[in-house]
Amino acid sequence: MTYRLVGANFDQMHMNTNLEWARDHPAVEVVGVCDEDPHTSTGSIGKAVADLGLADDAVYADLDACLGETDPDIVLGCPRTSEHADFVERVVDYDIEALAIEKPLAVTLDDADRMLEAVEDELFVVNWPVTWDPVKHTVRRLIDDDPIGDIVEVQYYGGNAGAPPDGSWFYEQPDGGSMLDYLGYGATFSTWFRGGELPAKVGAQRHVPADMDVDVQSATVCAYDEGLSTFQTTWRMLTNPWDVEPQPMKGYEIVGTEGAISTRERDVPIRVTTEERTEGYVVDPEALPDRYDDLVAYLVHCLDEDADPEGPSDPEFCREAHRIVATAVESAERGERLELAE
Repeated sequence: MTYRLVGANFDQMHMNTNLEWARDHPAVEVVGVCDEDPHTSTGSIGKAVADLGLADDAVYADLDACLGETDPDIVLGCPRTSEHADFVERVVDYDIEALAIEKPLAVTLDDADRMLEAVEDELFVVNWPVTWDPVKHTVRRLIDDDPIGDIVEVQYYGGNAGAPPDGSWFYEQPDGGSMLDYLGYGATFSTWFRGGELPAKVGAQRHVPADMDVDVQSATVCAYDEGLSTFQTTWRMLTNPWDVEPQPMKGYEIVGTEGAISTRERDVPIRVTTEERTEGYVVDPEALPDRYDDLVAYLVHCLDEDADPEGPSDPEFCREAHRIVATAVESAERGERLELAE
């Protein structure tokens, strides 16, 4: 079977990569692309059209016309985060089989709930680009194998050298800033590493420069039953980590009762330290099953196998982890530590 796919809205620059995955998948045909508001786009519909070799009649400026005329099975959406709920509610009115939106799930928990309520029989997936990284899955496997015991602390540091391009919606309220750009990674993947465990309380602070409307740094402290975990975000890295790994490095430190796992050592993908091997040892990432090649491969696998999304790809899981983000945003605004939002 060949699945008909549409890519809609280019507010997130990841759309171009997502469509390249679709172009290269043997069971997928890209039948249309749409960009409703090019002024807010950080991706490029023009580049996508050229890369895909699309005809003029497959390029749209109206989402409803695009979905109605192309009759897609799969819709990939990259609207700005505050528009995710509106986007999903519109898309599910059409006879589609699957849809995916870019990370993070939402700005607010109310928007997350709107999406979950709107989706019925459709496959619904959240695309965290690092889901397709073998390092994250190997870390999860190591935790399950129990060399470090029970997790008591996770430290996360994530960000970049500044959201591109200057002046884009990333620098506007309500969905801009380093916290909403990156805290979702720390919250979602640390919750995955911890088997779904969530904190009881969250406290956060943000730094908003005098000449900006959004934060360029944030620090969140989460109180769990067995200790504290910290998540930091920044747009002040010297280099973008996908080009040159900056110092301090992005990644995770996962501390257990009997050891620790780090993904923040230069030129070492994963280091494990245990009570028996206090000097530590290097673990190479394991090859992933084909379904984890990329977002499109995962969608096709779930459709072919009638499988539900799992872990960070599952919007219901993401909604639970987003409670950390929602509480951190409110905590930073109020200047006090808060109980985890429901």
